[in-house]
Amino acid sequence: MGLALQTLAAAPAGAQVPAEPAPIVAPAPVRPPDRIEAAWFEPADSLEARVGHTRRTALERGVWNVDAAALALLASPRAPLERAAQAVELAPDLPAARMELASALWLHGDSPLAAIRAAGDALAAFGRHPEGGLWLAGSLLAVLAGGLIAGGLVCIAVVGAFAAPHAAHDLGDLFWRRLHGFGRAGVLASLLLLPAVLGQGVLGVALGLAAVSAWRGGRGERRALVLAALAIVAGAHPVARLAGATLEALPSDPVARAALAASRGLVLPAEVQRLEAAADRDLLARQALASLARRADRLGRADAMYQSLVPKLPEDPVVLTNAANVRLHLGHMEAALDLYQRALEVGPSAVILYNLSQAYGRAFQVDDLTRTLEQAQALDGDLVADLTRLQGAQPEGFVVDLPLDNRRLWRRVVVLERGEAWAADLRAWLAPGALGATPQAMGGALAAAVSIGFLLDRRVRRSRWCARCGRRVCPRCHPEVSGGELCGPCHRLFFQPEETDRQLRLARIEALREREARLDRAAWAASLALPGVAGVLARRPVRGLFGAVCFCVAAAALIWREGVVPDPLVAGTAGPFALACVASLAGLAYAVSVGTSLAVRRRR
Repeated sequence: MGLALQTLAAAPAGAQVPAEPAPIVAPAPVRPPDRIEAAWFEPADSLEARVGHTRRTALERGVWNVDAAALALLASPRAPLERAAQAVELAPDLPAARMELASALWLHGDSPLAAIRAAGDALAAFGRHPEGGLWLAGSLLAVLAGGLIAGGLVCIAVVGAFAAPHAAHDLGDLFWRRLHGFGRAGVLASLLLLPAVLGQGVLGVALGLAAVSAWRGGRGERRALVLAALAIVAGAHPVARLAGATLEALPSDPVARAALAASRGLVLPAEVQRLEAAADRDLLARQALASLARRADRLGRADAMYQSLVPKLPEDPVVLTNAANVRLHLGHMEAALDLYQRALEVGPSAVILYNLSQAYGRAFQVDDLTRTLEQAQALDGDLVADLTRLQGAQPEGFVVDLPLDNRRLWRRVVVLERGEAWAADLRAWLAPGALGATPQAMGGALAAAVSIGFLLDRRVRRSRWCARCGRRVCPRCHPEVSGGELCGPCHRLFFQPEETDRQLRLARIEALREREARLDRAAWAASLALPGVAGVLARRPVRGLFGAVCFCVAAAALIWREGVVPDPLVAGTAGPFALACVASLAGLAYAVSVGTSLAVRRRR
């Protein structure tokens, strides 16, 4: 059907496509007639009439989105606005069609607001389109997983970078107090890289930095460190696993994929065979086969299959409604009305009420028809008006089959165990060793690193920077000033001015002011250039963690702007637009985090 629709979409509305000579091939099983395809090929006065007739036929058979025909229309370069509008008419839940309409309205329409609303509708359509929703949800979860992992690592690295100089000095004292600065840095680097050398990858370096940060940091740094560790574990395991399960949902369930193809109006013979092979044990396969039988006007087979499904799915409004529609077509009025009422007991629905009103119309129960139609209009007046327009003046009753329930389909196909392979591939660069294999091992390793830092804090007296000149003050090297925030020269300069020459004192103060200005400019540059630095410099490391995660989420959304896996031909330009929106929101949150951190630092 897809190739035929593409050929016809390229032809003018109402034109007849010449039949090509059929090649001589081996006999093949005859495919059941597809009424939707036949409706598309019927002569029509205009493209709008052809689309309306096709959609009416599709809705009667439970196909709410004729994706193949809509995509064929979008492939034509002529009359982009008209083609996009008719594509949305055929497939209102197809994000690609909605986004093409938004683009056409922006370029050729009269109102930019209409284009913006159409773009918003394109994003909302992902929630109603199973393939598109799974693709976008999986991509967003992958972006979130990458952002949590990278943001947590960046936070640990930033806090660790501020703590490393003192940590190198203090660790050197544990080995040999006469060890020079280069040797002390080498000792620290060796300890930090040891887990990575032992096969723990980036996680191994993060463990060493976490220990250093917990040792040298204050209460705020330690709080941020714990949250960063939780972000890494969450991103590397549950979020990554859910992302993988969502991305691999349909490929891992061929029966669900075939049932979904059937609900979209285009199913291959191999998929029909797969459904028939699974029908005895799989209710979804049986439901898809019942829908296909109804589509081919094999009402007896459809009725038999639906009646076998009703006892097994007594609270499924889709099965109850479609079974009622088949009963109505067969003339079993009482049975159809009973099934409609049972479907409404599950939950209110404008479509079911509309169908019930049509059944009342066939039974000449005018009062019930009017009352039920009013109830349907109260729930969704636009939908009822659209169905009434499609019904037109044709005398026969027009009832609409319901498509597959998206929530039921998601619960079936999103299985966390299926996402473990994808999550393991994501963790391969982070933690290839045993410490990254499970969330318990990863969390336990990070907790152990933090515990080592706390233990060192209790056993080793820490050095610090002089609050004025930045010189290191070490309780072992300078025991005479070990209790204050200033080094010896600065203490004499500010608290014992009588012991210093006045000219030298003024020159020293001016040099300190210039140094403070240079450091302030460097801090501003580092805050703007490096994620997480602004929060740490403002002594708000948790805010720095938030900024780092937002920055990494924005970067991941831009890197994966085409999706983590290829678009299943349903997203179109709506996919990159959705990810660009996520990147913009995350970037805005990062900018707010940096701005507020700079404001806090300025006030200090």
